Amino acid sequence: MHTATCFPRFVKLFVGLIGLFFVSTQAFAASLSASPTKVSYASTPVNGSSTQYVTLTDRGGLAKISWVGLNGAQSRSFQISGITTPLNLSSGKSTTFMVKFVPKSRGNFFAILTILWGTRDRLYVPLSGSTTSGGSSIPTSGSLTISPSSFSFGNVTVGTTASRTATLTASTAAVTISGATTTNQEFTLSGLTLPATIAAGKSIQVGVNFKPGGSGSTSTQFSVSGNAKNSPGAFTASGIGVATKPHTVGLSWSPSTSSVVGYNVYRGTATGGPYSKLNGSSIVTASFSDVTVKSGSTYFYVTTAVNSTGVESSKSNEVRAVIPTP
Repeated sequence: MHTATCFPRFVKLFVGLIGLFFVSTQAFAASLSASPTKVSYASTPVNGSSTQYVTLTDRGGLAKISWVGLNGAQSRSFQISGITTPLNLSSGKSTTFMVKFVPKSRGNFFAILTILWGTRDRLYVPLSGSTTSGGSSIPTSGSLTISPSSFSFGNVTVGTTASRTATLTASTAAVTISGATTTNQEFTLSGLTLPATIAAGKSIQVGVNFKPGGSGSTSTQFSVSGNAKNSPGAFTASGIGVATKPHTVGLSWSPSTSSVVGYNVYRGTATGGPYSKLNGSSIVTASFSDVTVKSGSTYFYVTTAVNSTGVESSKSNEVRAVIPTP
């Protein structure tokens, strides 16, 4: 029995046109969603500001956004930036913009972020914020430091998750983190329960994760908001999604010198078995291709010969195949 070999799988498709069929299809309706669905700001000093990010995503066809604005008697205490209308979003695409809380007096403030899209559709995101006691324009909180300020994940196989760690530190005074957003949903944070308070001079660690959904380079900007003097704190991350390459194990063996009608191929994941039969009916040639292997795995193969009465021979010697990654 010859040594197994691994090689990329190439598939050729041969398509024959046997007729023309006209099928009437209905277009997918657009569906616009907002994340988060409501925004709450941490206590903010009078004449200070706090920033949150809102992401609009089209879940269906083409979403046509005609206007984004603020409604409510206290809407002047909030500001929108980073988005221009009219704006067309194709299916699955997103846009992210900033919504600031800029109180000019003490109290609790409320407004409605309104998005007009389609012909008559509307999307609403409630906004709420409050000011710190005393009405001072000087924050009583410390500054937030995020280290490192950027992450490079390099190549990551599509569908798998790579993780790094960010350290968030409060200086001079305690800092309360009330929000954290990302401009790319392939990048996420973990281990951060909001609201989170960091004591003066102390640090917490947060997981930074990258799970590519497709091939190619991509990046994000994370925004961490709260009552820090320098809120929102921001850091970036980038990575490259690498598609998993399909592999095939090619097996061949010396034909039996006895009278046989075919062969069976068995595979296991540990040397010595147990083995599972891969073929249905007997193989009439002295070769077989296993196209069900997974990247990064190791397999062990044996074969048997089958006579006309269905009796199998003893198993052949075992060979090992190591599948590359990806």
